[in-house]
Amino acid sequence: MIAAAFTLALALVGGIPVAFAVGLASLVFFWISGANFIVYPQQVIGQISGLPLIAIPFFILAGELMNTGGITSRIFGFALAVVGRIPGALGHANVLASMIFAGMSGSAVADVAGLGRLEIKAMRESHYPDDLSVGLTVSSATLGPIIPPSINMVIYGSIAGVPVGLLFMGGVLPGVLAGIALMITFAVLYRRRGVVAPVIVQVSLWRAFRSAFWALMTPIVLLGALFSGYATPTEAAVLASIYAALVSVLVYREIRPAQLLQALTTTAVLSGSILLIIGLSAPLGYIIARQQIAAQLAEILFAVSAEPFVLLAIVTLVLLVAGTFLEVSAAIIILTPVLVPPLVAAGVDPVFLGVFIVYGLGIGLITPPMGMCLFVGCQVSGLGFEQVVRAAALFLVPLVAILILMMAWPGLVTLVPSLTYSASS
Repeated sequence: MIAAAFTLALALVGGIPVAFAVGLASLVFFWISGANFIVYPQQVIGQISGLPLIAIPFFILAGELMNTGGITSRIFGFALAVVGRIPGALGHANVLASMIFAGMSGSAVADVAGLGRLEIKAMRESHYPDDLSVGLTVSSATLGPIIPPSINMVIYGSIAGVPVGLLFMGGVLPGVLAGIALMITFAVLYRRRGVVAPVIVQVSLWRAFRSAFWALMTPIVLLGALFSGYATPTEAAVLASIYAALVSVLVYREIRPAQLLQALTTTAVLSGSILLIIGLSAPLGYIIARQQIAAQLAEILFAVSAEPFVLLAIVTLVLLVAGTFLEVSAAIIILTPVLVPPLVAAGVDPVFLGVFIVYGLGIGLITPPMGMCLFVGCQVSGLGFEQVVRAAALFLVPLVAILILMMAWPGLVTLVPSLTYSASS
């Protein structure tokens, strides 16, 4: 096992993509331990053949269609109409639009790439400082993986055997509170900097609502079908893609055949990379189970304390450090089989754990060196990597504060699932 861990660390430091680094480390273990190599492809194929994983490409496709089909711009216009009278309106609209978009795609990268481009352009034209506009844009995108639907929750649910629908419900309150915390932080920074932004030309809220009506119906259709029990998460993902395509093509008529082809191509590439990571990480889960690493970790953790709060505090540090060095989906796949069994044995709810892990690792999207939102933020803003890192650092405090609040009060996550389950019983 030491050789496999050393191989993984060496491969990551050497710049080998995470999927291949994990797969190579697993191969080294199989070779050294004399394990049956036929198990390796069986684990890979078995992991990626799970039905819940079909939701991933459809959620990605929905996000791509919204970015190219006029849905994203109308969402931002509506958000601006809602908060247009508040000082620093563009900043608050930035967060509100990300919260609405998160209820459609579940992808932070899609948020920065599509919605972020509009937000940064609008804030620059209104003379907001680049560090505030870019920092808020990449930070608010981290709401994508926590507000339902969430691609990362689908991954966690498929590995931990937890109903994805319950995970989606658990992400509602933390996601909304994180958005509010970002707005408050922006308001404080806006006042302290003494930013003087031109007054936004007021647009009638009713006119903005009419223009964005079909776009705003996307999360209502998606989450309504999901939470009412009419659709599974996988079926809801397909529904979201179909609805986004129909609205883009038939209602707004802003998507051309070439853009549709590009959306499908991008979806295929992103989905392939995620599923490759999931598949090649499966043998690692087999190794963890075979070597009883989770049981050994449980002994170590319980030797420190049997109190769930103390254990979660330790896990919080692990998540923040791991999110800094690993891509989120890869980190979920690596850490879930290790962390979940001992914490569940300590009495921690597995639904809470899923939301907690996804949110904690999601903060890594805006921390160097592996923060994907930072790299996309560089592309859409034209700023250097170090500038974007410093800009995002301004908004780390509210995001970490919500993580600590979740740790101190797990009911923040479990309240909505428990109420929904009670109502349906």
